[in-house]
Amino acid sequence: MLRKGDDGAFTLAYPVSDQAKFPLFDAAEDTGKFVKAVIKNREKVLGHHVLEATDYYTPERILAEFEEVTGKKTHYAQVSAEQYKGFLPPAMAEEMLENHLFVEDPGYFAGADLKESLDLLEEKPVTWKEFVKKNSGAWN
Repeated sequence: MLRKGDDGAFTLAYPVSDQAKFPLFDAAEDTGKFVKAVIKNREKVLGHHVLEATDYYTPERILAEFEEVTGKKTHYAQVSAEQYKGFLPPAMAEEMLENHLFVEDPGYFAGADLKESLDLLEEKPVTWKEFVKKNSGAWN
């Protein structure tokens, strides 16, 4: 949802406040780390949730770390539900809206602490900063 404007700055637009907490992870790099942890700890996690996320990131933090890594200017725009849906293909607009509203209320994973899940991992998951560095060519 980061879009480059005519002025070269990137805007992040969501229908939630800049303090909503998004649980981010690098799906390509981290999914296997969590699957491996579940398999190796089957008895310990059976009947429990394993929360796949590196950390909770607010839009404010996402943009601050993006600026730090890329040197590019950013800003956050809280948009209305209708504006947000207007950015997306109609077939998925309502579902994406509901998913993003859910991030703020009641909160993804209901705000549960990620420590127990992260402690299962043998390898650390990719942080947002690391992801931005690794994909720096995407934001030219």
